Amino acid sequence: MVPALDESVVIPKDLLRDLYIGLVKVEEVLATLEELFDKEGLQRIKKAEKEYKEGEYITVHDSSEIKELIE
Repeated sequence: MVPALDESVVIPKDLLRDLYIGLVKVEEVLATLEELFDKEGLQRIKKAEKEYKEGEYITVHDSSEIKELIE
């Protein structure tokens, strides 16, 4: 039996927020696992770690600095 469309359920805002935050965390974990299981993704991670250890990176403080580097 399908419930009537005029029925509603009250969900406390705190619960809804916590559910949303939980789902975001699950999505982040799934994205990480997907990257780790991807051969090319794992190679990118290893390359990035090597570049980091060798100091081959640039830090920026805001997005305008990124735009300057791209141009």
